[in-house]
Amino acid sequence: MNIRNAPPPLRFLTRFLLLLSLTAPGVQAAVQLSETPLGRRVMVDYIVHFAYHLQWPVNAFDNRNAPFRVCLMGGDSLGEPLQERLRNQRIDGRRTEFEKVDLKQMLRARKCQIVVLGPMARANLLKALVALEYFPVLTVSDAERFAATGGMIEFADSGGEVAVRMNKTMLEKAELKMGTSLFRLGREVN
Repeated sequence: MNIRNAPPPLRFLTRFLLLLSLTAPGVQAAVQLSETPLGRRVMVDYIVHFAYHLQWPVNAFDNRNAPFRVCLMGGDSLGEPLQERLRNQRIDGRRTEFEKVDLKQMLRARKCQIVVLGPMARANLLKALVALEYFPVLTVSDAERFAATGGMIEFADSGGEVAVRMNKTMLEKAELKMGTSLFRLGREVN
């Protein structure tokens, strides 16, 4: 049967099912924010905003002169924009450093204040989250369901707007403190 010759209700149902199959998770991958120039800029702005508005415990730094470290693990699309934005910045009086770390360098990643997790295999992402759990390291990503699977802050494209999902439980485990105004930026994930 040709869809053009089908009765209107069947034609509507067929089109609806086709549209549903094209938008179903896993069938068609959504464009991640880090894949577009505007998305990268928005993510970098938020990451810097979080750096200024969260409080890290004293033990997050080796000493008074230790830098504020922002690290990137996986993917490289945010590397240059982050590095450029952090140049000559001071956060809580500390100079900032940007560093790219490998999945095999978890001990180094635990010394970062923020770890941005770029595109990587889901198993590697989960491995990184487990390795950083309970350490005072803010984990951020635009990976799908990042906050629901143990990440702290997830960036998502919500129909042309950026949705920020926060996992308050993981933030508390890491002893990262944020004001209520910062928490209102995002939506808590249960």
